[in-house]
Amino acid sequence: MLKLFRPRADDRTTTTGPAPAEMHGRAAEIADPAGLAWDVLWEALKTEAPDDDSFVLTQELGLDEERSIRTGFERSLPATEFSGTRHGRAVALRIGIVPSARGKAVNEVEVETSVAPFRIHEQDGRLVADPGAMPEVDELLGELVPDPRVWRDLVVEGGQDGIRARRPVTAHSQGYVYDLWLVERLVDRLGA
Repeated sequence: MLKLFRPRADDRTTTTGPAPAEMHGRAAEIADPAGLAWDVLWEALKTEAPDDDSFVLTQELGLDEERSIRTGFERSLPATEFSGTRHGRAVALRIGIVPSARGKAVNEVEVETSVAPFRIHEQDGRLVADPGAMPEVDELLGELVPDPRVWRDLVVEGGQDGIRARRPVTAHSQGYVYDLWLVERLVDRLGA
């Protein structure tokens, strides 16, 4: 399995709870992913049956297209984008992009939809919306347990082009799984 999909010891949020297979396709039932291991959430986020002809690791998530991308700031290897349709919306997972000349690689999840502008950031393990966010954003964040391992260094921005969650690659090697869950919950909560 690729390094990007293997957990580091500090990325496991719990060793108790349901087995991944028990949660297959049940992401909508998860009120808060804190406390769930990334592989349990990965299984819960699956929306598609396995395709034996596909070599795309995220195919069962509905992200069945894979391509190398460059933003112009990558120094060596290009980033990888997995994209497709989930719940009728265009979704992209980008692994290892370098969005600025500062040279810090990030992972990001983006759902194409239009929402009123808002910004969320992690503060001491809790997700906090900047002033002016819609009440629905604050309500959802208030329902989540603070967890510095799960939400470390996460920034989420919403606006006319969609909702994008972004964090440094080094923050949590499987953080994008939690980010996909969160972005989809925000889309649902905002009715977008």
